[in-house]
Amino acid sequence: MRCGSILILPGILSLLQELASSGIKILIVDHLDRLTRDEGDMSFIFKTLTFHQIELHSVAQGKVERNTAAIMAIVSRNQLESTAYAVKRGQHGQIRAGKSAGGKPYGYKKPITGQSGELIIDEGDGILMGEAAVVRRIYAERIDGRSPREIAGRLNAEKIPAPSGDKWNSSTLNGSRKRRNGILRNPIYKGIREWNRVTMVRDPSSGKRVSRSNKIADIVTHEVPELAIVDANLFDRVQSLFPTDREHPSTYRRAKTLFSGMLRCGCCNGGMSMKDQSSGRIRMQCSTMKESRSCVNSSAYYLDEIVETTLAGLKDQLSQTKALAEMIKGYNSERSRLAGETIEQTRIVDKQIAELKQRETRLWADYEKGVLDGVLANERILGIRNEIGDLGEKKRALPSLPETVVLHPSSVKKFAVFVDDMASMYAVQITDENREAAMAIRKLVDAIIITPQEFGTHIEIKGLIGLLVEAANRASHAPKLGGIVVAGEGLEPPTRGL
Repeated sequence: MRCGSILILPGILSLLQELASSGIKILIVDHLDRLTRDEGDMSFIFKTLTFHQIELHSVAQGKVERNTAAIMAIVSRNQLESTAYAVKRGQHGQIRAGKSAGGKPYGYKKPITGQSGELIIDEGDGILMGEAAVVRRIYAERIDGRSPREIAGRLNAEKIPAPSGDKWNSSTLNGSRKRRNGILRNPIYKGIREWNRVTMVRDPSSGKRVSRSNKIADIVTHEVPELAIVDANLFDRVQSLFPTDREHPSTYRRAKTLFSGMLRCGCCNGGMSMKDQSSGRIRMQCSTMKESRSCVNSSAYYLDEIVETTLAGLKDQLSQTKALAEMIKGYNSERSRLAGETIEQTRIVDKQIAELKQRETRLWADYEKGVLDGVLANERILGIRNEIGDLGEKKRALPSLPETVVLHPSSVKKFAVFVDDMASMYAVQITDENREAAMAIRKLVDAIIITPQEFGTHIEIKGLIGLLVEAANRASHAPKLGGIVVAGEGLEPPTRGL
C-alpha cells in the first residue's frame, strides 16, 4: 500500500494506525526486519512512531534509536540480497544437474517419489488424459495449418483446462519471441531446458514486481532428452511458421483507419479487430471472442457506421462550450490538489536527504578525531550514500504535473472544423488528404466502447477532451493543438442499430 511516496505493507500500516489511537507508548518487535527490510520504509515507520511518542524496542537490542534502525534496515536489505544470490546460485546448480529450478511447465508433473526438482512427462493415468497429449495435439494442429486462435477456440469448446486454469488464448500458445515462452515456443518440449530467461525487479514507484528479459549470454541451457514431448524436427518446423525476426510493429505502424486501436468490447473490455469485408465495408468483431471464444459478444459491426456515430457525438460535445469550461475547472482543481501532495512529498524526501548528509558529515568528523576506525566509518558512510541514492530515485519517481490550462474558443472551433471535414468526406481510412484532421480527432478519443443491446448497439466514447485547451502561460499568437490531457467523463451518442 502506498503511503505518500513510501510503500508500506498493509499489515504494518494497519499497526501504525492502531498505535496512533491506542495510547500505547512502546512497540516491541522480535527483530527490526519483522517491520521492514527497506531503509526508506524504516525511516517512515520510525518518524511515525516518534510523532506519536511511541518508543521502538526489539528483543535483541532493547530500545532502538533512529540511527540504529536505519543501519539495521540496511543490514537486513543486504542479507536479503545475499540470500537471493545464494538461492539463484543453488538454482544454477539444479539446472546443471538436469533438474528443474523453477515452476512446473505445462505438460509435466512431479513424480510421486523422487528428489526435489525432478519432473516427468504427464502422460495421464489411464483414465484422465495427460497434459502431454494436449501439447502434442497443439503442435500437430499447428503443422496441419490451424491458427493458434483456432486451436485455442477448439480447446475451450472441449473444456480442456488451460495452464492458468482460465481460458486458452492464442497468446498461451504463441508466448513471447524474446522470452521464448508459450507452448509453441518453449524449447523444453523438444528436450532443452532454459533457465534465467527473465529477472524480477520491484518498481519503487508502485511496489509491483516487473519481469525483464535477460541477455542471451545470461541464459543457461541444458539438454534433457528424457523430457522431450515432441520431436525436435517437429518443434523446428513449428518455429519456422512464426514471422521472421524484425522490429516490433508498434515502433513503425501507423494508424490506417480513423479509430484504429481504440475500439473496445463492452462485454469483456477486450479490443476489437477486423473480421472481414462485406461489399467493401469493413466489419469489426471482439478479439477475445475471435481468439478464445470466451466472450459472449459474437456480433460484427460495420466500421463506417461506428465512425459516423462517433463523429456525430464529438460534434455535439464540441458545441457545449459551457460544459467544457466546467470540465477544465474541475481538472484545474484536481491538479492543484495533486500539486500540493507532490510538493509535500518532495519536501519530506529533501529533508530526509539533508539529514543523511548531516550524518555523513558527523561520521567524517568522528573518523578524523579517531572516534571511529576506517573500516567502520567506511561501512556506515557507504550505507548512508546508498540511502541517499534510493531517496533520490523516489524523488525522481514522484509524478510530474501538467500545466494549469484554460479553454480557448479558437481551439474548440478548429477541432470542430476537423470533425466536420472528416464527416463530410465519409472517410474511414486515413489518407494524405485527411491525415491532419484524422490525427487531431484521434487526440480527442481514448476509447470507443461498443456494447450490443436487445435493440441496436450502445456506443460510449471515452475522450481526452483536454486536448482542446492550451497552457495558460504559453505565449503564442495562435492557439496550438494538443499538449494538455484532461480525462473526460465519457460521451454516449444516441444508440443506433449498427
